[in-house]
Amino acid sequence: MQDKQNSIPQRAMRAPLLLKTSLLLSGLLMTGLATAQELSLPCDEAEEKVKANTAKDEVKRISAFQPAQIRKRVNPEYPVEAARRGQEGWVKMSYVIDEEGNVQDPVVDDYSGNRAFRRKALNAIKRWTFEPAMKNGEPTQQCHQAVQFDFLVGGERGATRSFISAYKDVDAIYQQSKYVEADEALESLHARNNLNRYENAWLWNLDALIASGLEDWSRELSSFSRMLSSNGGGDGKNNVFGDNHIAFVHQRMVILASQLGLYADALDYFERLEEMEDQQERLDEIKPLISKVQEHINSNNNIRVAVTIDEGGNWFHTLVRNQFAFDAIDGELDTVEVRCESHREKFTVAENHVWKIPESWGQCRVLVEGQENTAFNLVEVAQS
Repeated sequence: MQDKQNSIPQRAMRAPLLLKTSLLLSGLLMTGLATAQELSLPCDEAEEKVKANTAKDEVKRISAFQPAQIRKRVNPEYPVEAARRGQEGWVKMSYVIDEEGNVQDPVVDDYSGNRAFRRKALNAIKRWTFEPAMKNGEPTQQCHQAVQFDFLVGGERGATRSFISAYKDVDAIYQQSKYVEADEALESLHARNNLNRYENAWLWNLDALIASGLEDWSRELSSFSRMLSSNGGGDGKNNVFGDNHIAFVHQRMVILASQLGLYADALDYFERLEEMEDQQERLDEIKPLISKVQEHINSNNNIRVAVTIDEGGNWFHTLVRNQFAFDAIDGELDTVEVRCESHREKFTVAENHVWKIPESWGQCRVLVEGQENTAFNLVEVAQS
């Protein structure tokens, strides 16, 4: 049994603040060895905005859409080998609820830890059932669904002495601004098969810092997202990092997502920062950037997002416009699926074809599937 330490001395964040230029009612389900965090449904947000902007003596139709209600949850099994090693992690998934209340087409958005977590999470979510969503009195699909399964052995756990020693070795290289060497040294930590949630949070945080030093903005954003997923449960208890660091990370993610053209994500990270206490200074620093993002969304200029398909073979993107297209495809893209609040369509991919989505479908996400390492641009097309 290895000795445990309660914390790793936290270094000051040295990533530059400026660059050169996530659906169902919030809830938390304890599942023994796994925790399911269900994310909020955009149509609920739309309803709240309608209510907030409607005078008390005015009648305005909100929606005839009634979200699906959970009927049965099935807990994911903990992989035996991962449990034996004390290995922890999580799996993020998106899925669709059909007209009969069954889960259809679950997709792994991202994961951390043992690859078997993916399989166990998929097996569990496929067995969930719901009272179907209703639209104008008729059963309908509900497409904006997302869940995170947390695989935790249980109890308070810190980092092992072995992990702390290896972490400090990598961090010392990073502090000397030797980012390539630090990245190479970090591989030994990524290769470990017994990391717990606490260690994963520190690992992904350091990965993000090194990515920033390498000016790999997409990787930095992804690594910070993975750090947040590893940080703690949806109830805010037993978080690895304190609120001030989490606020910094959200501020940084607003900047990164804006730089990469991921405007819906940037606005979402900004809203999360707004929900935190005592962060007015950070909010004031990035409000001008948010204003520029909103101006670009409302402009006659296209929004271009450069993408490379990873090993999972798919990529999700939340749209801020109702027209999009693909160009500069280098590789093989198989299909594009549009998942809106109560509609979805699936197509083959044709370069320079413009997909137009009825505004009545509400906010939509696109799921692009293709061969690993295929590069392309997704273009959110201006109305003009």
